[in-house]
Amino acid sequence: MEQENVLEQNLIDQLTHGESQWTLRDDIKNEDDLWNNFFEIFSCSNKDVLKDVPLTDNEKAIIKSKIIHPTFYKSAEWLAGVNGEVRLQIQRDNTQLGIADFIVINNNNIAGGNSVYEVVHQIQFHKRREIDRNRRGDVTLLINGLPMIHIELKNRAHSPKEAFNQIQKYIDEQMFNGIFSTLQFFVVTNGSYTQYIAAGQQLKEKFLTTWVDKENKPVQNYLEFAKDVLSIPAAHNMVANYIALDSTQRSIIVLRPYQIHAIQAIFDASYGKDNKDQPYSGFVWHTTGSGKTLTSYKVAHNLLKIPSIQKTIFLIDRNDLDTQTTQAFETYAQNDSIDVEGTENSYSLARKLVSSDKRVIVTTRQKMQALFKRIAQDQEQKRLYRKLKDVKLAFIVDECHRAVSPDQKNEIDAFFTKNPPLWYGFTGTPIFAENAREAKGSNARTTEQQYGKCLHKYTIKDAIRDKAVLGFQVEEESNVSEDADESDTDARNKEYASLSHMKAVVKRILNNSYRKLGIYNKDNRGYTYDAIFTTSSIKQAQKYYRIFRDVINDKDPDIKIPNRIKKVLPDFPKIAITYSIGENDDGDEANQNEMKQSLEDYNKMFNTHYSMAELGAYNTNVNDRLARKKDEFKPRSQQLDIVIVVDRLLTGFDAPCLSTLFLDRAPMPYKDLIQAFSRTNRIFDRDKRYGQIVTYQYPKKYKESINGALMLYTEGSEKQALAPTWDESILQFNNAEKKIIKYQGDQGIPITEAPLEDQKRFLKEYQDFDKSLGAIKTYNEFNNIDLEKDYGLDPMFIEDTHATYEVVKEKVRETTGKDKPVTDDDQFDPDYELENTGRQEINYAYILQLIQAYIPSDDKENNKRTKAEVKEIDDYIENLGKNNKSLADIVNNLWFQIKFDPEKFRNKQVNELLQNMIDDAREDLIKKFADENGLNIDNLKFVIRHYDPNEVDHQQTGINALLSFKVFSEFRKTHPDMNMLQWKKKVRLGLNKFYQDQISPLENKD
Repeated sequence: MEQENVLEQNLIDQLTHGESQWTLRDDIKNEDDLWNNFFEIFSCSNKDVLKDVPLTDNEKAIIKSKIIHPTFYKSAEWLAGVNGEVRLQIQRDNTQLGIADFIVINNNNIAGGNSVYEVVHQIQFHKRREIDRNRRGDVTLLINGLPMIHIELKNRAHSPKEAFNQIQKYIDEQMFNGIFSTLQFFVVTNGSYTQYIAAGQQLKEKFLTTWVDKENKPVQNYLEFAKDVLSIPAAHNMVANYIALDSTQRSIIVLRPYQIHAIQAIFDASYGKDNKDQPYSGFVWHTTGSGKTLTSYKVAHNLLKIPSIQKTIFLIDRNDLDTQTTQAFETYAQNDSIDVEGTENSYSLARKLVSSDKRVIVTTRQKMQALFKRIAQDQEQKRLYRKLKDVKLAFIVDECHRAVSPDQKNEIDAFFTKNPPLWYGFTGTPIFAENAREAKGSNARTTEQQYGKCLHKYTIKDAIRDKAVLGFQVEEESNVSEDADESDTDARNKEYASLSHMKAVVKRILNNSYRKLGIYNKDNRGYTYDAIFTTSSIKQAQKYYRIFRDVINDKDPDIKIPNRIKKVLPDFPKIAITYSIGENDDGDEANQNEMKQSLEDYNKMFNTHYSMAELGAYNTNVNDRLARKKDEFKPRSQQLDIVIVVDRLLTGFDAPCLSTLFLDRAPMPYKDLIQAFSRTNRIFDRDKRYGQIVTYQYPKKYKESINGALMLYTEGSEKQALAPTWDESILQFNNAEKKIIKYQGDQGIPITEAPLEDQKRFLKEYQDFDKSLGAIKTYNEFNNIDLEKDYGLDPMFIEDTHATYEVVKEKVRETTGKDKPVTDDDQFDPDYELENTGRQEINYAYILQLIQAYIPSDDKENNKRTKAEVKEIDDYIENLGKNNKSLADIVNNLWFQIKFDPEKFRNKQVNELLQNMIDDAREDLIKKFADENGLNIDNLKFVIRHYDPNEVDHQQTGINALLSFKVFSEFRKTHPDMNMLQWKKKVRLGLNKFYQDQISPLENKD
């Protein structure tokens, strides 16, 4: 088996040989060396600007201060640069030299110009605090002397998750401050399995990404990954062109491989690669939920680099102006040269199209069509008309079928006959021959006919395999039996429109919500999911809203909110409704009156003030409140539970916290069905296992439609996209339970003393039991299961078995982990995290996220907070105290200070503030223990730094120096009645308890 240093050397060899273009710098050993190297490269790149006057120490200090940022995100904002160049300005010490404008990195000269690519390894990090251990990073890649990519390796006996945890530890210990603050993404590997993740203060494992090739085949070997991703120009492109900044979440996004392949494919098409240099159009098929909007944003930006393209138009339907598409574009564009054209008139759009500057313009299809008509009719605009005809455009169309129909595309193409535009459409649900549009003259009937060939595809099955999206769990809850005749649609529709049916649906939704919205698990997580309820018409939606309102106000004698829900969420359900309203058509006045009442309810519920004149703003607020991406909508007091819609929010709406779609309507066409289902299957947390779909009409038709839609959009792999049925899941649980119950009582096997293979078998069996238990909990049928009565699984047995599992897992790790790698032949997954037992009740990172929102920042408005939001943090800290009082006391102390004087903490990072307080508390505890036992404090710190609770006392690193005769001699001067043996025993026993009870809790934040 290759040792870690061998893997490291092999990686360096891969990076520095052949065409990779990296240079190994073995002479760089620490951060001082890194700074010296940076200034050498910096001075060389800016000879003309320096004018033969070297940088002074003071100037270097100023430059350092401009490069070092408090967060990776702030560094990324600076590294975004302007027009591809990262620059900084300083006033030279010699005032005659004036202000100097230096270039740091030129991303327009990738793999050329003054770009310098270097590899360093085993760099000694600066210790930010005296108590820190000495740390060394594995491999870091520098561009022009600045760290951009850090790689952490483990050998094949370890999981790459250990490398991931190591990086997070370095972040927590502030090792990646200073010059390392410019890091953009991390790579973790054990040689056989490799992933990457964007840099951030709190890394989330769910964002670890496996590289795939253009055919979506995983690339997991570290050397193959290095060849594909870390060679030059690939690595420089990753940090220069394939990173986006989310200005709302204040986070860095590194694109996933399929997004990068799609961008490259469109770039090749626009250059005419493989087509005799003749540019061509096409479409990208990326499944809904895989980040099409971000991909299309990057495409729109990158196309401007092509000389022949004068403008890139991101084209949307006007109905999407109040949805997340434009909001997302504005979020990504905040640090970029994107012009969001939303409210100006058509002439203003025309002038932007013919201007000389190269920019991306976001506009509506309707405004583009109006432009052609008006400018053709306006005799005074003939010159502008002629210039417009000559412009070479590229159109990017997200949700390309909803935004532009074949007729509408033909109209736009007819205007630009002199210089036909390029079209690049994005869709998660292409139209194929199997579900083609109805014939209409020469109009396109399929996606390929409308846009051109498919340039890149990434289907549901690919995304589920890569854990980019979830599969679907579908349950039919119709009032009619599966054997009932569904062909008499008139009779069925009449039944489905009846009050009795609608009340039955509301009752079922309320009962379903306990499991579907994760209410049963709120105490563990501190939050629930939300849902969309779609109906067949506005009238039906309004009726449902009235029924829900009566239930909420306790005015419906037939329906009550289940007590088990009221105990957890007394204010459930919080309901809103949204639909399109006309002005003068039949029924518009009635719809307006209904909406007025809905707005009054909404305003009362959330203390808002929307009127009928502000429906657009209301819809945006509903979207944001349901999505919960903004800090202000994360507290329970500001959340919605269910939004009733007809067609709104069923396409283009992204809400990872949305778990369920309730449908009381007939099956939709295939592409609409998949679009609607895909609102639910975003990755969110480990409890959200599937996108959950519940239908209340036409069970047989839904089964046929769902199977047909998934067959089409998974290319025949529909079973991979669907969760098992209840019958399949309960059968798996029954089989797993039979294997685990044999360990109960007097007949149980003393597994901790069993042979190694038996111990491994037990681990596998317990993991299967835990997975299957977690699976059946998501079904409503689980409500009828009593684990203790039906299976004999009393809580004490589950708790004892879990404790045994943890002991056995550690013993197996000790036996196998140090000597041989974990292989596919091993029966258990060493990285598996139990889903149902032994879970910490509080998400520590979430607490910090909540508190961070209260700290004033120059980058955001300091929103006023409500009492309910403050209470939510207080409740979190109180719950943390049940498991970890030491840590909770420190968090509460910091929270109190922030509430008392927020300005004192402006622009500060909560995790750093808290870590400093933890360090101070740790230092006080260690000093107190040392004083009580007469120990040398430096020796004690050394032992604590290396303390392993699983090792026996006499094997602890540094214990001999700590308990030396010389130390005891000093202690005995004040304790003459104690002999050395007694003292050693007291210290050893006290040390273990001290570490477990006082030191470990301060470090246990997972």
